[in-house]
Amino acid sequence: MENQQLISIIIPTCNRLQILKRTLHSLEKQTEGGQPFEVILIDDGSRDGTADYLKNASFSFPFHFFSQEHKGPAAARNAGLKTAGGKTVLFLNDDCLAAPDLLYQHRKLRQKYGECAVLGRIEWSPEISLSPELKDLANEYCFPYKKITSPANVPFHYFITGNLSAPLPEVIAAGGFDEHFRDAACEDIELGFRLQRRGLRLCYNPAAVAFHLHKLDFDQLCNRQLKAAYWFQAFAAKHPEAAARLHGILACKDEFPLLENKKALQIILKYMMYRGTKAGRRDFFAEIISHPE
Repeated sequence: MENQQLISIIIPTCNRLQILKRTLHSLEKQTEGGQPFEVILIDDGSRDGTADYLKNASFSFPFHFFSQEHKGPAAARNAGLKTAGGKTVLFLNDDCLAAPDLLYQHRKLRQKYGECAVLGRIEWSPEISLSPELKDLANEYCFPYKKITSPANVPFHYFITGNLSAPLPEVIAAGGFDEHFRDAACEDIELGFRLQRRGLRLCYNPAAVAFHLHKLDFDQLCNRQLKAAYWFQAFAAKHPEAAARLHGILACKDEFPLLENKKALQIILKYMMYRGTKAGRRDFFAEIISHPE
């Protein structure tokens, strides 16, 4: 039987031990309004000593840990769902530091709206230095909270599980995460679509903040977009009736349409040269170092 008051925080992790330590430490600082809660941490095949650290770690909150072969965050979260003791689960990323009132704010909105999923806000940690241009781009595609027009009824494609809580029975009844989605891309909005199709409302509380402690450059943002577009095709194949409703997703074309703006095309080509240069230098010098004459 689920504890009606308990929140089960589910955190999948893979090779982020140093940041994970700080995420767990941030949960030590939760205000009384966030109590009670437990943390369920799933090590998804880490090779950086995560399992050894967690076997001997102790915290002020109930803590459950287990390891699995690397299967991706969807499978890791599903494993966590099986041991969750709370009526509510909160999905938190391993690189997101919880604000002291994070759990309180999730509880507060659920008290206001009743049985619903609650989307919290992910804000960049002050420790992460991003140029204004890169930060705007990253927020546009990764954390597009400014586009939410109705916080009491948020569309499924904002089901961002880096900081999101939901009723455990509803998540279980919907079938949990689809483990065919092996990367951290579209596996969350796919579950969000199924939950909203079942009638579960998604609400947004911008005061429920977690701070993203993850360095990012333009290369990584481009790689993220490549991965997101790849898994969007899996989503579209599974839910063709929902795919057209996703904001900002272009239909896949056999050939990329050339832009009329020649300068924009030159920037794209120069960027690809830049990436090729970086890769060439990295691989060439690695070969020299490993096979000196």
